[in-house]
Amino acid sequence: MKKYTIIAITFLGVLVLSLGFFATPVMKHARGLAWDTLTIATARVFGIKRISISDADIDTIYKLTKDNVRLSAELTDYRRLKDQLGTPAFDSLRKIPAAIVSRPLDTLSSKYIINKGISDGVMEGAPVVIMGSVLIGFTKELSAHTSVVETLFSRNTSVTVETVSRDEETSTARGLLQSKFQTSLEMNTIPRDANITVGQQVVTSNKEVMIPYGMIIGSIASLEKPENAAYQSAVVEVPYNIDSLDAAVVLVAP
Repeated sequence: MKKYTIIAITFLGVLVLSLGFFATPVMKHARGLAWDTLTIATARVFGIKRISISDADIDTIYKLTKDNVRLSAELTDYRRLKDQLGTPAFDSLRKIPAAIVSRPLDTLSSKYIINKGISDGVMEGAPVVIMGSVLIGFTKELSAHTSVVETLFSRNTSVTVETVSRDEETSTARGLLQSKFQTSLEMNTIPRDANITVGQQVVTSNKEVMIPYGMIIGSIASLEKPENAAYQSAVVEVPYNIDSLDAAVVLVAP
């Protein structure tokens, strides 16, 4: 083995042992004492008083930290409720804000219970919206202070809807919105020759007082056009999570 190689290996061995020695608990403790001595000496030279924190102060800081986490969570919850309540979009109807107080264990029943009822002016069959104009269902089974909201995912619900034209090449088409297996929404009986596209918005087309025109349902997620069929159908994706709604607005005639 060459002389330079032996020197290099010896140097690396000494370096590794030195680094290992400085990483031992004894050296860590020594470094800590040296740092404390240096900071105390510096504080004395510059007249800096040592800061001490009592157990009561530590408890206060801990409590404030927990309160900050709680307030952050409440702010997030407030923003979600604000989005779900939304801004009123139909000036001709009276708005009754409501909280969703119960949801069924069986998700296929597609029903909510809200904390507003006949005493609050809620009427049978009134549309229930979030975000100002997004239709989620209709009221039924009213009591004095509560109502059942039958969502659009219920098998008993059907609404006449139409697509919104996005440009000159995209046409408007009407169809019937119904629940598909109570897990998704399907717009069916769309004329086969209607030129609709994925992403196109779907709104209510009813001219009735209780269901005003233009309430948002969702958007086209996929299309199905069977061969030799007179109609095509589309899956409609809603702009909300049906399982995480906490507030809504009931629209009633003034």
